[in-house]
Amino acid sequence: MAELIFEIGCEEMPARFVAPAMEQVLAKGRDELERQGLLEEGAEVLSFGTPRRLALLVRGLKERQEDKEEQALGPPLKAAYDAEGKPTKAALGFAKSQGVELEELQKFDTDKGERLGVIKRIPGRPTDQVLAELLPRLVESLHFPKTMRWGSQSFRYARPIHWFLALLDGAVIPFELAGIASGNTTKGHRFLAPAAIEISGAGDYLNKLRAAYVLAERGERQAKVRGEVEAAAAQAGGRLVPDEPLMQENTDLVEWAAACCGTFDREFLEVPRAVIISAMREHQRYFALEDADGKLLPNFIAVNNTQPKDTAVVTAGHQKVLRARLADARFFLTEDRKQPLVDYLEDLKQVTYHAKLGTSYDKVERFSALAGFLADELGLGAEEKAQVERTARLAKCDLVTEMVGEFPTLQGVVGSEYATRDGEPPAVAAGIAGHYLPAGADSPLPREMTGVLVGIADRLDSICGLFAADEKPSGAADPFALRRAAIAVIRLIIEKDLSLSLGRLLGQALVGLRPWLSGPAEAVAEEVTAFFAARLSGILADQGVPTDVSQAVLAAGLDDLKDTAARAQALAQAKDTPEFATLAVGLKRVMNILKKEAAQVPAEAPDEAVMSEEAEKALFRAFSELQAEAAELFAAGDYQGFLARVSALKDPIDKFFDDVMVMVEDEATRRNRLALLNLMGSLFNRFARFEYLQLS
Repeated sequence: MAELIFEIGCEEMPARFVAPAMEQVLAKGRDELERQGLLEEGAEVLSFGTPRRLALLVRGLKERQEDKEEQALGPPLKAAYDAEGKPTKAALGFAKSQGVELEELQKFDTDKGERLGVIKRIPGRPTDQVLAELLPRLVESLHFPKTMRWGSQSFRYARPIHWFLALLDGAVIPFELAGIASGNTTKGHRFLAPAAIEISGAGDYLNKLRAAYVLAERGERQAKVRGEVEAAAAQAGGRLVPDEPLMQENTDLVEWAAACCGTFDREFLEVPRAVIISAMREHQRYFALEDADGKLLPNFIAVNNTQPKDTAVVTAGHQKVLRARLADARFFLTEDRKQPLVDYLEDLKQVTYHAKLGTSYDKVERFSALAGFLADELGLGAEEKAQVERTARLAKCDLVTEMVGEFPTLQGVVGSEYATRDGEPPAVAAGIAGHYLPAGADSPLPREMTGVLVGIADRLDSICGLFAADEKPSGAADPFALRRAAIAVIRLIIEKDLSLSLGRLLGQALVGLRPWLSGPAEAVAEEVTAFFAARLSGILADQGVPTDVSQAVLAAGLDDLKDTAARAQALAQAKDTPEFATLAVGLKRVMNILKKEAAQVPAEAPDEAVMSEEAEKALFRAFSELQAEAAELFAAGDYQGFLARVSALKDPIDKFFDDVMVMVEDEATRRNRLALLNLMGSLFNRFARFEYLQLS
């Protein structure tokens, strides 16, 4: 079995490119080798990557492709020969295109009748010949968030390519791409071992790079980074502030790792903790340290992409850079604290939120009123409602502070810190930061109800306003992240167990937007409701709810998002049970009849005295016996209990459809039977529209 080592060497890529590119090299490389029939059973395929290189290592390649046969179909037989049996131009042209003599063509029976064709025997090629074509294609197929051209090249890649290492069992696989010919050399660390390194094969690739201060295997490099950082933290007498994403980023910033611990003046600790950490993390990629009580220490850990000759000199350089950043932060703090947070509210009048929706001050006015409405809907007390409204008024004030201007990712966090220093209630301060949560699919939710309600109000104002301004998402484009906002609203309502009417919330949001609406509010509410339905359907799908179940439940109404999700979960659990499956078939038939004969369905209740068949009487009595209890279970939100109770109808419904014809000629009988079905429909349609279910 043969071994391949292939490496693309380039100038330093951004850290965020490295891991995704490694995944691409692995997946695309393996898929292409399999497609070419070059992988032995049990072959090992690995990828490596650093900022300067991407590599593919394969152990278990075949020496050559196996021979294979391919069937090529040509024209229909009747078009291949004329009335006299002579070959037509179609037959002659097909033979020429396949490079065979006319006599080699055969007849094949296909789904579309007899056709002319040929079986071509294709000899397998040596692996090195295949790889000489495959490897350049692999490079060209890689995608990056941003690419560039260099020199006179039209070829695009993440960064300029400087070398290709391509060896099959130690022999160079010859090809040229972007003006660079493949060879048998790589390069070590840019500073510690910059000379070319000759590689004899896959077996010595990692070892020779390691000796040249390059840890190409990402797991090994990550372990080195983590070990260096943790050792430096322990030596400083502190512990790392947990930050796994920063650990991953540092892993992909370096080829070698050596950490050092620096210090900064204690006076900078008066700056908010989040600002200090952000100054370290966002700008310098430093790790913060804290003591055993969780208090921030005046220390940091920097990861160097080299092995310093004099660690003290390198550490002093890091300290100088960080000191400038922290001095700026302290200046911003001093300037910002010359007035309380609430005084910045007036400055929002000078900030345009959207040309069609007024200023940021206008937006605060709108969602503050909506947050108060939410508090009333949930029956909060006067003090708690006042805290919600105060949170809403202060929520965006930090946007015009110097600190957020310099550290925009800290909006909300800075406002929360300033509110605390102003003596605002803890729930208000926490709500200012919390109203931005959840920030993503895996993000935590705000803990305080102030953050929950202000977050819902803020997002509903944005969604309704931007839909009214014709800024709704289109295809993949969602410049205002409205899909994410709607998902956040749904999560907040469901996971915080809030019973709220979506219709009432949208109506109230649109009341606040009335001065900026150019069309009817009802049309906007309808569009936004459909938008929420689509988002809720996606959330349910992620939770394992089948599409037909979510469609059935949403068709019955989604005004209470929490209730809708509960109905979907209950129906999804019950759908495939034998007891419910039989009932669902009957209910689906009921709903289909009611839909088809909607014009004839009477408004009045069924009359048992009009019933002539025992099966319809039995169904009427069975339904009458459980109707009140089922309605009570439904009203209590016990949907599993509701479905279990109504499952008693499966046999009476089956018997009804076996013995009774609904659409009989006698009008009184027909209307009474439709009324019976409609009576059941009035209960079940509140739970789900069973006609949407796909039943096996």
